[in-house]
Amino acid sequence: MHSKEYIFSDHAILNNKREKIFSKLIAKNFDKKNNESLKNISFSDLSLFDYYYKPSNKKSFVISNDNENYKIKIVNGIVKKYKDDKIEVRNIINSDSNRFLEQYENNLDDLVIDFNKIFLNSGIFIDIKANSKISLNLIYENDHNHTIFQNNFLNFQKNSKVKLIEEFNLSHNTINNINCNISAHEGADIKHDIIQDFSYSNKLYLTTNTVCEKNSSFSQNTYNFANGFVRNFHFAKLNGEFSKACLKGCFFLKGENICSNKTQVIHNRENCESNQAYKGILNDNSKANYYSNTVVSENAQKTEGYQLSKGMLLNDNCNFFSKPELRIFTDDVKCSHGSTIGPLDERSLFYLRSRGINKNQAMKMIIYSFVEEDLKNLDNNIAERINIYLSDYLMDLV
Repeated sequence: MHSKEYIFSDHAILNNKREKIFSKLIAKNFDKKNNESLKNISFSDLSLFDYYYKPSNKKSFVISNDNENYKIKIVNGIVKKYKDDKIEVRNIINSDSNRFLEQYENNLDDLVIDFNKIFLNSGIFIDIKANSKISLNLIYENDHNHTIFQNNFLNFQKNSKVKLIEEFNLSHNTINNINCNISAHEGADIKHDIIQDFSYSNKLYLTTNTVCEKNSSFSQNTYNFANGFVRNFHFAKLNGEFSKACLKGCFFLKGENICSNKTQVIHNRENCESNQAYKGILNDNSKANYYSNTVVSENAQKTEGYQLSKGMLLNDNCNFFSKPELRIFTDDVKCSHGSTIGPLDERSLFYLRSRGINKNQAMKMIIYSFVEEDLKNLDNNIAERINIYLSDYLMDLV
């Protein structure tokens, strides 16, 4: 009944691919037991929803006072068109169909991406011009009960230098399935901060796919303070020599909250570096998982790749599953992984209490020290906001 609301609904090839994916899902012709895209969620969580989508650009805006700092509000997947000598912002149009054809062969085992392809109803394109140095703030908002299936393309041209902030301040009963494709061209330097804070009635399935070319650098920090369900799956391909990718995250769970996390870096060229590190603090009956994966191809000599997972469980009822994985097909590499999950350190707690600090305050000090290192290199305004969210989380320990 609502097929005309999908992007490229009149595109014969894309519709044919949509039908094939739909047939696979209806027949449940996929791996149900070992499929990482279903970790901590079920197929019914993805498939049982009331579809409702109404595009609107009445509340969206693009603000730039000095051509260096841009604030963009995206409402119901729609953005206001904007262009200057440093940036172009627009919604997906029919001529972008080739971009989607290229990606249809990817993520074949990811059911979240399958649903994104079937119900695709929005998407934006942002192009940062070569040699531009800017700060870019993307704010996502939705109207009540919307189901947003969005596919974004962010293109960072040669030698661009960008501080990118994405905020998900969802305050209504919504489902957001967002797939973001990031291209870092030669010499580009992108610092990407993701802030997630919304109510329990919302669901966010966020996937990023980043391709790094020669001498480019991509650094991503994801902070999940949401009370609603969040799935953060972030992937990077190092396709150019001397490229770097850093995928880090922190999540703070309480109540019955659940989150699913995965990072993967594929090294396809020599002399590349990667770092994957996620930390989680879990309280009450919350649960989470983190899959990290480093793939080093036979063409990627002199690779450096690191993985780290840390989880702090504040009681016996929460659960955190971590699975690091290395797949190395060459010999001249430096790669390592580590994973630690356990309760709050009782010795540290005893030491602080012996100095006259009450239990709740001592717990807060230990938890803050657990993530303090991840806040050191953030810009002051981002660090201040993260500290506010962290303080709110710690208030519930009283």
